[in-house]
Amino acid sequence: MVIMELSEIRRLRQKAGMSQTELAQKAGVSQAHIAKIESGKVDPRYSTVDRILRCLKEEQKDHCSKYMTETLFSVQVDDTVDMVTEIMGERGVSQLLVFRGESIVGMITEEDLLRFKGNPGNTPAGEVMSEPPPTVSRSTSSDTVKELLLEFPAVVVVDRDKAVGILTKSDLIKRD
Repeated sequence: MVIMELSEIRRLRQKAGMSQTELAQKAGVSQAHIAKIESGKVDPRYSTVDRILRCLKEEQKDHCSKYMTETLFSVQVDDTVDMVTEIMGERGVSQLLVFRGESIVGMITEEDLLRFKGNPGNTPAGEVMSEPPPTVSRSTSSDTVKELLLEFPAVVVVDRDKAVGILTKSDLIKRD
């Protein structure tokens, strides 16, 4: 049984979209050990194989990364409200992330724009934006994200402090 499972480790890892390094970190072994196991150069202990397979099984759960939209529409905090409305109209989106450099500092929604009463040509996005949406990791369950979306217009998926995707209500409604 263990031999059959060893031949499956690479396939399961790739199916989960994990690198050898990511799997090694989760399983508490070195990347070189994962490589040797996958190539058949080492006969690992049962406990090591069990840890690896439990990590891979966890990755196959219903994580939010399966449903996120990887394209992030955004503006910088100093961009004008005119630019915000132009991007929202062209892209057909109801909200934009607001960044200062690479850090999310807020979000502008259609509701924010409806409340806005200034001059859109010279008002920076930072004066119109709402608080930033909550952030989650790729492995956060879709059920957890669903609960967050009952309170917030969007949830941002981050990997190593970098925004890599966004989830809205429609993303979870469309899921298979």
